[in-house]
Amino acid sequence: EVPAMIHRLLDAHETVITKVRAAIKKTDKNEDWGSNDLLMSDVLRRNELQVWFVSAHLVDEPLVGDA
Repeated sequence: EVPAMIHRLLDAHETVITKVRAAIKKTDKNEDWGSNDLLMSDVLRRNELQVWFVSAHLVDEPLVGDA
């Protein structure tokens, strides 16, 4: 169950990243530099970092004691 929970968390962060990247393109097109900076420097980077942290816990081998 834990690996499934980690996968769901990873999927959620990746969904946020996809939507934030789309929003960044819109703010760039509309020259909304304040929103663009907030999305890029805070929201996007934070979620990319979380994806990196969470994905580090995914392993191809079963956990000890799992049958």
